Amino acid sequence: MTRLFTDRIDGAEGLVLTLSPADSHYVVSVLRMRPGEELTVVDSERNEALCEVSVPDQKACQLKITKMGKNDTESPLRITLYQSVSKGERMDLTIQKAVELGVSSVVPVFSERCVVRPEKDERKKSAKNERWQKIALEAARQSGRGIVPEVRESMSFEDAVREAAKAHDLALIPWEEEKGETLKNILDEAGDVRDIAVFIGPEGGFSSEEAELARSSGLKSVTLGRRILRTETAGPAVLAMLLYRFEL
Repeated sequence: MTRLFTDRIDGAEGLVLTLSPADSHYVVSVLRMRPGEELTVVDSERNEALCEVSVPDQKACQLKITKMGKNDTESPLRITLYQSVSKGERMDLTIQKAVELGVSSVVPVFSERCVVRPEKDERKKSAKNERWQKIALEAARQSGRGIVPEVRESMSFEDAVREAAKAHDLALIPWEEEKGETLKNILDEAGDVRDIAVFIGPEGGFSSEEAELARSSGLKSVTLGRRILRTETAGPAVLAMLLYRFEL
């Protein structure tokens, strides 16, 4: 079912919502929805309204609320993915799958071995971030999320490490050279955590210097198993493991 996100739903069953011009265009011109067709609207407080299209106006589409409820699809765990920027469609795919798997926010990170370098043109940088945010929006719609995870401004690996060490209950850095610590062991030792950061390296992985900086800053280096995962696989793999541990 079509899902829209809005700041606030002011209404109850039987009342009418008027969509923004952008959402009205999306519903009427892109999806070509007609009177009587159903869709769901979720607000920033995760209030969820099942609605019917009543007046399909391209600039001010009106919806009749048929049922109010609370979205219950969000994880009790807040996860921030610090993803090293990868080339081409790999970054797009990572963001899409991370949102489907319940990530709370994504931070693009420029680490030492990133093939892609930071964009110097602010307009191009902004356009890239907007595209990534749109991918997150579409993935949130498809997967029934109660929020649209934010794709934040990119930052250097060093700045990301400093931030994560202070801002989260637990910060993890999967690294192919780690042989001792497993994700399971770290989570068992950590106990009742509610806010986790996950660092994922680029195509060439993290350097030894980066891994050492992360560990000396308080991040936990872990192995993900006997095989080396691609950068677009590693993030979703960790998120799936955390999903199993904390939700299923």
